[in-house]
Amino acid sequence: MEKVEKVKKTEEPWLFYIVHNNGYTYAGVSPDPVKRLRKHNGELAGGAKYTLGKGKGWEHVCLISGFQTKQQALQFEWASKHVPPRNVGGLEQRVKKLYILLNKSQWTSKAIEAHKVPLKVEWKMKVPCANRTVPSYILDIEHLMINSK
Repeated sequence: MEKVEKVKKTEEPWLFYIVHNNGYTYAGVSPDPVKRLRKHNGELAGGAKYTLGKGKGWEHVCLISGFQTKQQALQFEWASKHVPPRNVGGLEQRVKKLYILLNKSQWTSKAIEAHKVPLKVEWKMKVPCANRTVPSYILDIEHLMINSK
């Protein structure tokens, strides 16, 4: 009998995203954030209950790529939702907490060291934030997105 070799499927790259709509924000991960945004807006089935309950009009604030596995993206998502203070909301606070997370040496206790995952932050809209410094292994391209419009 001939031995059949199992081919490991190449994992799709997962992205972290933040969306907003009428003062509400939501953070998630997806291999296809454009399709996921359509789900959040109710154009396709499968949007998050939270976003569907807030109506249409969700827009991307930023996309973060560079995760090597789905698990890394999920760890980053979890960590983004647990930056203190957790009970403070709004878009500016969400972005402030994102920059706090981007500057951590490790996102969660079980995550690999952050410097081993060179992330790219792509801003789709301008959001005020006082401290936008990031480590050298992170590419923050807000200025390219904002100035190209």
